[in-house]
Amino acid sequence: MSARVIKLDFITDNECYINCPNKRTAYEWHLNDRNDFALKKAKKFRLQYQKLYVTRHWLLTVLLRLNTTVNDLVYAIRKGYLDDINMLADPTTWEGIIEDLKTASAENEPMYILRAYTRSQTFSKQINSDMAKDTYHELKLYCTPLNCNVLARTQDGIQAFVAILFHPKLDKYLSKGNFTVYRGSIIDNASVLEGYENGSIIITTTFLSTSKNLAVAEVFADPDSKQTNQLSLLCEYNIHNYRRTALEIETISDKPDEEEVLVYPYVPFQIRSFNRKIMKQTGNERIEVILEEIDDDKMNDNSEDISMDSLH
Repeated sequence: MSARVIKLDFITDNECYINCPNKRTAYEWHLNDRNDFALKKAKKFRLQYQKLYVTRHWLLTVLLRLNTTVNDLVYAIRKGYLDDINMLADPTTWEGIIEDLKTASAENEPMYILRAYTRSQTFSKQINSDMAKDTYHELKLYCTPLNCNVLARTQDGIQAFVAILFHPKLDKYLSKGNFTVYRGSIIDNASVLEGYENGSIIITTTFLSTSKNLAVAEVFADPDSKQTNQLSLLCEYNIHNYRRTALEIETISDKPDEEEVLVYPYVPFQIRSFNRKIMKQTGNERIEVILEEIDDDKMNDNSEDISMDSLH
């Protein structure tokens, strides 16, 4: 495999043609607005992906070419997304990821896409960073691929990746019932959490790697003792599976001991607790958040309904 050299144009990846801040840390949550626009848009996104695999009359499938295949989506990921990524920094890892994608395409098997995702943080971080940026530009800045360099570069490939993880062949990995998972991470700037408080409703903007084991999450929430500016973030997600919420992928992951559960993007949660404390061992600040999945149908919507056409 030959890694492609990036040819940057006159506008950089974190800019667009409208009022976009030059620097902003993309994050894995999007705070819901007063009119619930983000919640409604997230629900629309989920429905769009689910409809890709609805069984249709054979004549419609032939005439309109509505039969979505893993091969089609892998092609979109490779040509519409990965070809613009600089793989020179970690060529060996990217070679393995490309091989997983080729196998998924040849066998029409989306499980290999999950394997590529869990192979290393190189791919998962790239996917999630771009996904969070796309959501921010689309929901916060009201961008489109026509006026936004960020969406123009990444949207097609990201949408194809998300679509694959809605494939019915992955239903056997879907989580069931009520349970709790944990996620630990490190953030360098508390400003990305401004506006988040008890009672706030958020939607996930990326795939979230979580664990059934709190001790595993604690490891990822452990800051570098030499970096005093780092903040430890430990989140508890209470899952109810009101929708296609998460995949249990420990049997696919290279690290089954981590008991990984992958939470989907565009899932709404409500913050039940948001607390800050100082860690005695390091002196770093820790933020502990408890979130609970909420049901679309049980939410109080006092705002004016937004038509589907207005969400485009």
